[in-house]
Amino acid sequence: MGSGMLPVAVSGNSPQPPPKYPLGGDQPRTRSGSPTYPRDIAAALAADRKYLTLAVVNATESVQSLELKVTGVRLAGRSALWQMTGRDLGAANHVGPEPQVEVKEIEIGDAPPTLSVVPISLNIYRFPVVQTLQ
Repeated sequence: MGSGMLPVAVSGNSPQPPPKYPLGGDQPRTRSGSPTYPRDIAAALAADRKYLTLAVVNATESVQSLELKVTGVRLAGRSALWQMTGRDLGAANHVGPEPQVEVKEIEIGDAPPTLSVVPISLNIYRFPVVQTLQ
């Protein structure tokens, strides 16, 4: 997530479902994917511990909500969201035609308790850390 960033553990209660059509008909003992299915999520603290960055990918065609529960730090202040979206998973920008993929910055104020992640998007949230809790 960047030089000097400190990785932060991410957990969830939405595990990868079993495959519908497993190869050879066998069900795997261990499922791939994370407990944040169908979203992919990563988080890190800035090296100076002044910001928490959260990256959320929603590759589905529906809005995905997630509950934001942060421990170890207190978040407050103007947060920001950088969002990259396209009309479908095959969207791409080419020289000449109108862009199919858009990146926009959105001010979101204080960190909300629930995030709604738009379909087919990459979302980078930056939340100010006002206190590190022990």
